[in-house]
Amino acid sequence: MCCLGGIIPHPQFHSIYHQRLCLMVDTQKFARNPEPPMGEGALQPGAVLQGRYRITGVIGVGGMGSVYQARDLHFPNVTHHVAVKEMLNLTTDQSVREMTLRTFEREADMLASLSHPAVPKIYDYFSSKDRAYLVMEYINGRDLEAIITSVKELLPIDIVLRWAIELCDVLGYLHQHEPEPIIFRDVKPSNIMIDQHGRLRLIDFGIARTFQAGQKGTMIGTEGYSAPEQYRGEASPASDVYGVGATIHHILTRRDPRLEPPFTFADRAIRELNPRVPPEFDAIIMQALAFEPSERFKNAGLMREALERLNKPTLNGSVLSVEKTEDTEWTGVTEGLKALWRFECEDEVRSSPVVHQGMLYVGAYDNNLYAVNIKDGSFKWKFPAQEGISSSPAIAEVDKQTLVLFGSLDHLLYAIDVRLGQLSWTVPTQGAVQSSPRVAHGHVFFGSDDGNLYAVRLSTGRVQWKWAGGAPIR
Repeated sequence: MCCLGGIIPHPQFHSIYHQRLCLMVDTQKFARNPEPPMGEGALQPGAVLQGRYRITGVIGVGGMGSVYQARDLHFPNVTHHVAVKEMLNLTTDQSVREMTLRTFEREADMLASLSHPAVPKIYDYFSSKDRAYLVMEYINGRDLEAIITSVKELLPIDIVLRWAIELCDVLGYLHQHEPEPIIFRDVKPSNIMIDQHGRLRLIDFGIARTFQAGQKGTMIGTEGYSAPEQYRGEASPASDVYGVGATIHHILTRRDPRLEPPFTFADRAIRELNPRVPPEFDAIIMQALAFEPSERFKNAGLMREALERLNKPTLNGSVLSVEKTEDTEWTGVTEGLKALWRFECEDEVRSSPVVHQGMLYVGAYDNNLYAVNIKDGSFKWKFPAQEGISSSPAIAEVDKQTLVLFGSLDHLLYAIDVRLGQLSWTVPTQGAVQSSPRVAHGHVFFGSDDGNLYAVRLSTGRVQWKWAGGAPIR
């Protein structure tokens, strides 16, 4: 099987493997030295589309066109790069031309309807003679296939787990999309990028479509990563789950499924090839790779929940064992325990609470930091950030003031006066703040997805110094 509009990664990526993290390439070198093989009629560097997009290099080429790097001339005072995906329509068959154009337009319309950090933003769509163009966010990074190929040793388990959670998060968003769910249908390493900030991005929505139960389509996808039912023209959210399993199995074992007999993942046991993989992680991946869709996670959101539980310890300090069911039970540890009170937020709580002088402080994905009485769970106040909170708060005593400190996905570190729940100061960064702050020596220390470690004076909120780690610091 093949992917419509698939793009071959440019061969001249410059890779850097630094300690435990795969760092990203400055792909702007393409603009200085564009050397990929160009097909007949390919756009040359310097060409300008729509009087706005000046071609500066080639990111990749494929059978139906190329993906170019271009500069947006509407921003003359800064260098704002975009990615321009080209679709050549050279067939003489009018019905095929119309179908190809509709497919490309469908990708443009679909991207325009989506809003998720892992989905590239779309800026423009237009056609010119026998070509159509899609102008999208330029992602400075590398795809997972290039990373797997360039790194000789097995990747750290915690990094692979984070990628798996982020991949399931964006696919879960698609599977819950309104008014109709969207299935990606081609989950594989070359369609997944890690950008310069270490964030996972899903690319190439060329064969994604809305999902309707019982609807059959064409046999499409990529051999080795596609679920068995896709060979019959059937696809569902569970088919995308299979693609996640195949992709993570490939990363963990370094065994390319395209070079193996179809549907033989069980013959290549993950822990035999990579003993560092926890049994619980192994079990989740193998459930995703079940031959029958009914035996997999029904959608990527449920798989993400199972993966996230691997990071949460039980009361005795061991890792939760994830069974092959949608709901995992805590066995034994809950006997004799009784909840004193419950406090309900408007969205998920992914951080750990902190307790200080009879008050509990916790952040939630509903954008709020809550202050709750530890004795009876009664609400005292809440402070709204601009985006979700996954950072666990910290308490700091400054002169006669007590501050609760936390980070948010809105790129800010917040300092809140605990008495009234009022803002004292913020520190802006260039990335989401998902790390939990630490207080020492009159300063608060925290990391950001912009790759920097910050030291901030508690009394003023001013940054004393920052250290560039080269990758997201969480």
